[in-house]
Amino acid sequence: MWRVGTIRQRADGRYEARYAKGRDEQGRIIYGCCYGRSYEEAVRKREEAVRKTASIREMNLLILGAGSHGHEVQELAQSLNVFRKIAFLDDQKPEAIGPIRDLEHYIDAFPIAVPAVGDCALRTRWLESLGVAGFVLPVLIHPSATVSSSAGIGAGTVICARATVGLGAQLGRGCIIASGATIGRYAVLPDGTHIDCGQVVAAAASVAAERST
Repeated sequence: MWRVGTIRQRADGRYEARYAKGRDEQGRIIYGCCYGRSYEEAVRKREEAVRKTASIREMNLLILGAGSHGHEVQELAQSLNVFRKIAFLDDQKPEAIGPIRDLEHYIDAFPIAVPAVGDCALRTRWLESLGVAGFVLPVLIHPSATVSSSAGIGAGTVICARATVGLGAQLGRGCIIASGATIGRYAVLPDGTHIDCGQVVAAAASVAAERST
């Protein structure tokens, strides 16, 4: 028996991604499956399907981690004016509504969730746990940030105030682009990358040169 949220390769060679898409009248979870010719395609299709299951009336955000970055993410989310409720999960902070280990208990009330911790390895693990549980994983972009329409941004990435993401840049899942940071054109950031305040990631000159010819 395989867990919800895991990806497996079928006998026909396709990858299958399972997710929770709702509950029946008895409260039992109803599952859906997405298929792709590659692991990445199955993950992308699952993320798109999970987003579509989130009801507009339930635009509530759960933030994992109530430290300094968690509160920065809270303020960013509030500035977007799209979330009806915002709450924290944290193992120690008194303002949290529960511990991290209980995240699956909150998916009905808070179907959208994002990890907010500076530790890259921990953030990546939390992001995976949220995906397994079936949460919608948003991209949060501060209104004062400048992000090229041609940039690719992975689920769970947070782009803070006055940050700039250039033409064709590719940001992985669960990245943090802190206040005032600059990501140059066609730069590529792996999953879980943390670019600190004011830092600059240089443009990928070789790729940019190829695009200009």
